[in-house]
Amino acid sequence: MKTMAFGELRFDRQSIPDELCDVTGWPRADDSALPPEDRDLVARRMQAMTLFVDRQTSLREISRLTGVRFNDLYRLFGRCVAMHDDGRIFGMRALIPYCHTFGYQRSAAVTHSREGEKGGASGAFAQLLRHYPDIAQWVERKVGERQRKSGGRHEVQRNLRRLHRGFLEQCRRAGIAPHEYPFNREHLGERSLATHIRRLETRHFDASARASGASQIAHAWEDADKYVRKPVAHPFDVVEFDGHKIDLRITLRIDDPLGFETLLALHRIWILIVLDVATRAVIGYSLALGKEYNKDDIAETLQATLKPHERRAVRIPGLRVRHGGGFPSEVIPETAWACWSTLRFDAAKAHFANATLDRLTGVVGCWTDNGPLSEKNERAFVERFFDQIASHFAHRLPGTTGRAPQAVERALNDVDRDLSLLMSLDELEDVIDVVLADYNGEPHSALGGRTPLEAMRFFLARDSGSIRALPVARRNTLCLLQEARVVTIRGSAKQGVRPHINFEYVRYSNSILSSNASLIGKQLRVYFNVKDIRHVHAFFMDGSELGMLTALRPWCFSQHSLRVRQEIFKLVHQRKLAYRDGEDPVEAWFAYKKAEAGNHKRSANDLARMLTDRAKSHEVPTMEPGHASPDESLLPEETRAQSRSPQPSIRLTRIFTFS
Repeated sequence: MKTMAFGELRFDRQSIPDELCDVTGWPRADDSALPPEDRDLVARRMQAMTLFVDRQTSLREISRLTGVRFNDLYRLFGRCVAMHDDGRIFGMRALIPYCHTFGYQRSAAVTHSREGEKGGASGAFAQLLRHYPDIAQWVERKVGERQRKSGGRHEVQRNLRRLHRGFLEQCRRAGIAPHEYPFNREHLGERSLATHIRRLETRHFDASARASGASQIAHAWEDADKYVRKPVAHPFDVVEFDGHKIDLRITLRIDDPLGFETLLALHRIWILIVLDVATRAVIGYSLALGKEYNKDDIAETLQATLKPHERRAVRIPGLRVRHGGGFPSEVIPETAWACWSTLRFDAAKAHFANATLDRLTGVVGCWTDNGPLSEKNERAFVERFFDQIASHFAHRLPGTTGRAPQAVERALNDVDRDLSLLMSLDELEDVIDVVLADYNGEPHSALGGRTPLEAMRFFLARDSGSIRALPVARRNTLCLLQEARVVTIRGSAKQGVRPHINFEYVRYSNSILSSNASLIGKQLRVYFNVKDIRHVHAFFMDGSELGMLTALRPWCFSQHSLRVRQEIFKLVHQRKLAYRDGEDPVEAWFAYKKAEAGNHKRSANDLARMLTDRAKSHEVPTMEPGHASPDESLLPEETRAQSRSPQPSIRLTRIFTFS
């Protein structure tokens, strides 16, 4: 019986764990760099350890075959299974001559150092920490405080001298006498403390990088095979998603009832792209207005990617898609409603929203891969695409902001305060659609001179069954733009209050709900389109449908988004917005934003977002096949007339020609 690995268990050869019996999994040793005599010794030791763990050969026979002494076999095995600093066992590395498997441990007391005398204290600091574990824990805690933010609550512990004074105070509290280490040394153990602190700080790279002042730390390396990305060989196998701020100043044109135009400068325009890795084709996109895009903008992009693309009615003369261009779902019927297998994205906060992940995994049925942090090369194709969009589109137009404030293209295309020279929002929407369609018809050297659309046709002709389509039952619903909330039916038969639900500070009901008092107190699950919350789709908790519920007056008049309603109530609470009973609060908000838009770009963006939502959405939400809207009869005649009338369009006054 011998003491086993790490000095804690008793064992014999038959009790060696199976994971240690496979010497092929042990860390290896390169004996080719050793002298011939050492090389022969290492080879014999390796043979001895192989036979030792095999347990088929007796110890005396092993000693006779390898020349390793009988009593050294257990000792060598103990060295091989000792823990290395890298977290693995030493393995065959322990068989190299003069290899130390554990550090030096001092046992003798440290004598008083004389003036000018050096040495004589090797291992003294480690001996001190071993005898006084409380001091060792105090040093580790202080080193940890040096590596993280104090939050303004504690003193920043970066000075070694202050830390050394605290260390000596801990030694006094532990009862160390003045004639003992570290007090009997000339520098009182300061240099040994500094060496120990450096060892603790460099033990883990993340802590060492933070202590050194690094603002960003690269993602940890993953050796497992599941993290190694396989080559992409099929369309829609892997797609990349990201958003890019267009380096361009844009205007919004608003016409008043008298026909006068008002030009407003917008804050930021984002383009959100879904790009297929195998073919480099842009399979879907959307534009988002605001400082940042959110989970609802992502949902709109996903829906635009899944649905067959409809070519816009371009209103700029001479602007058309090149021959051979277009979007895959538009020109290749097999790709309509196609779902992808893996979606790659970065670590933006909107990408990790629960609603976004639920839509991807539950509706699309794909894996999500956010990749390592701050590694753009992991999404090289979409990042390269955005660089091409900036260089060959945004930086060539009047009012471009360039890559940086000092960029030369920004100075050359500056229009100063003449907003009439800037591209308007509706012009940008037309041009972006044509630019992306032309990109899909542009030959790529990485595709052997083929265009992305030609490459997709080539892959589909070779393997037509590689595409997974969205189920038919999900195609006619706004499933990607809706969220679910659980609400309780309110009302009181005693007080004469009809059954209703409260959603975002407004009551909702329909003819079925308002006439059934037995539903009061029950819960509903409601789905809504965030861009038009005048109607919600209600289901009971068991899954049966109640129908469409409509907001009570005056909130059922004008189409408005969830964000607009929340801001209206916020402005009312702040006493910045007021409207009379019966007056349309959305129109009051629109007038308030229009008055502010001249000085605040954010207000201009809010107006642009509202007009864009009205242009994209139907006045009554999309219903499932076989369902008719039960709520149109509940609307006032003015609202029904408004839903039948066309929405006002933004007029163009300039002509752009792109070659």
